[in-house]
Amino acid sequence: MPTLKPRTTVTLEPSTHAVIERLSVLQGRSRGAVIADLLDSVAPAMTRTVALLEAAAAAPQQVKDGLRSVVEGIHADLVSASGASTTQLDDLFATLSGVVNAGSTPVPVTRGSGTDSTLIRKRQKSIKKASKPGVSD
Repeated sequence: MPTLKPRTTVTLEPSTHAVIERLSVLQGRSRGAVIADLLDSVAPAMTRTVALLEAAAAAPQQVKDGLRSVVEGIHADLVSASGASTTQLDDLFATLSGVVNAGSTPVPVTRGSGTDSTLIRKRQKSIKKASKPGVSD
């Protein structure tokens, strides 16, 4: 069905395209819908950025210099905050990978199946021991 919304062509890095493709498959949506939602979620921040840049372009040089130092400070804060988040996500993925790799095969779990919680606790304890330096079974 034709749309009245404007369209834009975007060239992506192969890795970015692959992630968007995987997300679209998992969500059962088109890549375009995934990208549109991502951009819609950052549109308010972009609007504020554009307003600040327009104000900066119209400001005298002294104000521009002050604004530049403030923006650089905010940027540094954002980079350090996002770096910590990325590190935490990496740690989470490593932990989850360790859980999957620790056992011979993953135990299928269905609700109400009576899965042996003792086995799960033993696995978790062995993973914790393995992750501590100098601790062995």
